[in-house]
Amino acid sequence: TTATGTTGTNVVAAVQVGMDDEGRGRTDADDVEGRRMGEGTIGSAAVMAYLTKRVRELDEVGFGLGGGGVDGVNGGGDDGVNGDKEATLRRYASGEAARFLNVFREVSIPAEATTTCGCPETGSSPLQPPQPQPQPPSIMVTKSSFRKHLLQLASEIDSRRTVPIAISMLLVGSSVGIVTPVMPFVVESIGLSPGQYGVVVSAFALAKIVGNVPSAILVERHGRKPYLVHSLLLVSLGVGGIGLATQFEHLFVCRLFTGLGVAALSTAATMTMADISTPLNRASTMAPIMSAFAAGTAFGPALGGLMADRLGISETFYVVGASYLGLTLVNNYLLVETQARPMTFPWHKGGTTAAAGKIEPEAAAAAAGPSMIDASRDAVRQWAPLMADGRIRNTVAMNGLYWVALAGSQMTILPLMLTDPTGLALSATAVGKTYMGMSLVQVAGVPLMAKFVDRIGKPLAIVAGTSLISSSMAALPFCADMYHMAAALGIWSLGSSILSTAPVSYISDVTTDKERAQALALMRTAGDVGFLLGASGIGAVADLTGDLGSAMHASAGVLLTATGWFAVRRVLSDKVRNE
Repeated sequence: TTATGTTGTNVVAAVQVGMDDEGRGRTDADDVEGRRMGEGTIGSAAVMAYLTKRVRELDEVGFGLGGGGVDGVNGGGDDGVNGDKEATLRRYASGEAARFLNVFREVSIPAEATTTCGCPETGSSPLQPPQPQPQPPSIMVTKSSFRKHLLQLASEIDSRRTVPIAISMLLVGSSVGIVTPVMPFVVESIGLSPGQYGVVVSAFALAKIVGNVPSAILVERHGRKPYLVHSLLLVSLGVGGIGLATQFEHLFVCRLFTGLGVAALSTAATMTMADISTPLNRASTMAPIMSAFAAGTAFGPALGGLMADRLGISETFYVVGASYLGLTLVNNYLLVETQARPMTFPWHKGGTTAAAGKIEPEAAAAAAGPSMIDASRDAVRQWAPLMADGRIRNTVAMNGLYWVALAGSQMTILPLMLTDPTGLALSATAVGKTYMGMSLVQVAGVPLMAKFVDRIGKPLAIVAGTSLISSSMAALPFCADMYHMAAALGIWSLGSSILSTAPVSYISDVTTDKERAQALALMRTAGDVGFLLGASGIGAVADLTGDLGSAMHASAGVLLTATGWFAVRRVLSDKVRNE
């Protein structure tokens, strides 16, 4: 299909040459359709010939080398046995060709009826079925119509599988948002210091760092759906357990469970999106998922604040934990497995992927994938050459330092500042509205800022975004009322909208197709490490100084210093490149 859509070569002629080289399957029907193909058409015999050739390539052990049996007959050198094999192969290829071309029926052109679907008359060859099989008129498609319809199909969003995931992510985002404004009151009730709360927040990042590689391996081995369902059990346990927590250690363990669950969930969701999308519609496929999660996180905080004020702190966590349990049932019912299954054919005994009927230990080990240690080593080997590129190295380091500042400020110090009895002393409902406002600014600002990023360039946009955020961080401790606080947080959210696209887009621009996945994984890992260090480190600063404002200024200093370093490195790199 890719060759047909991109090279414009006479695919059927090329396939028929390959078939002739093997001395198989050339018929009068093929010759007729081959002439039609020369005029720019694609038909059942062409597709059938291509499929027959590809099946032999994919299943060499079972075909051509006397491997496993077909239709209950074991392989061997007897012509009758090989004839049974070829008969089964041609029936299989004929059915698959018809099923494939049926997708193009609406753009097909009239074609004459056939009685053999490309098979020779009875008795012409021991490799063919004993009787011709009457078939309805075959489907013929012009090459231009084939390309146009194929591109149209590849550009359409698979709504049947995308919408259920979007619903799931909307509920997950809502649950995350509900918890956000309630956590500061848990800290107050247990009596944690800012430093201890920072360690609790960083436990989430620690669990993600530990769980990312194992989750990637397990999702490849067992499929996507099990981890879209079962990972929520860990999240439910972690969130619901916070309602029972009475000391620091309880909160830390609960956050570890939540981080492990999110690592598996995010990995499975990302792989699912890759499975059901193509390069032509990948961004469009992911957009509803990301928008649904953002919408959930935007409206969740307001609901969380109301629940905390009406139901109570512990009860809110119980409700959210139970909602994750309910979401496991929703995902189990709505979602379908999207991972491609191992290639099997009708002649495989017991559905094994080896035509000989059994899989050797070495093949089984290869199918199981690399061990977690080997996968980690492989990632490090791929990351080293990427870090040799100054553009990637600088952006990855900038992203890590950004998350140091963000985890320390927005996720650790800001909630404590908003609820500080000696400061603003906001209620849970007011905190929820504050976070909802920040989320709404980001939801509205991301598409607008994306155009801004493309216009001025990604590196300059990174500098602009981090400058806005660091300025807001520095101004927050001086805000004496909610109006000043809202203005500062609005500017902060605007900077976050810029950074939601600029670093990822820049890394994608400066890497090749083969490098891109690992480069983005490297950047995310740097962010997780920054999350871990920032939450615990900035929290420790608050403990040492006894002042939340000083800790917020420390976060601003980290980000502002990183911004200056990144800008200078960028200028120097451009100067060296120009020289």
